[in-house]
Amino acid sequence: MKLGLIIVHVIIAVVLVVVVLMQHGKQQGLSGAIAGGAETFFGKNKGRTIDAMLKKFTAVVAALFVISSIVLTTVSVKEYKNSASDNSSSTEASESADGQTQVKLDDQGNLVDADGNIVMSADQVAQQKAASQQADGDNASADNNANTDNNASTDNNATENQTPAE
Repeated sequence: MKLGLIIVHVIIAVVLVVVVLMQHGKQQGLSGAIAGGAETFFGKNKGRTIDAMLKKFTAVVAALFVISSIVLTTVSVKEYKNSASDNSSSTEASESADGQTQVKLDDQGNLVDADGNIVMSADQVAQQKAASQQADGDNASADNNANTDNNASTDNNATENQTPAE
């Protein structure tokens, strides 16, 4: 259907261009060459009638061009929305109950979704693991330092609270 609309739209566009070129302009353009013989054969009044007829025909063809443009746009938008909803339904099928996409590692170490699309390459997975291990290591050492500092301050407080025995 869309292809048929495109063909009709192109035909209307070509007809519109031809009709506009056939009209008399200030310099007699293409219409002087085509309709000029008709004017001399039928007389001056007939030439004005041809111009009036071309003017009306131009208005009709222009209206058809606008209508076909609107129809073609509407069909294209509906087709796009349908394809977008089809893609979202296939994406929804690969999500788990908690709304997160299910992924796994393939044979090459790439992170892939349920449809087999590569979400993250093997290099990116390795970089992500290294970064998370480094972050975990930094957090663990920071926790150890904090615990050591807390223990040291608790020991200091305990010694300060003790009074020497006499």
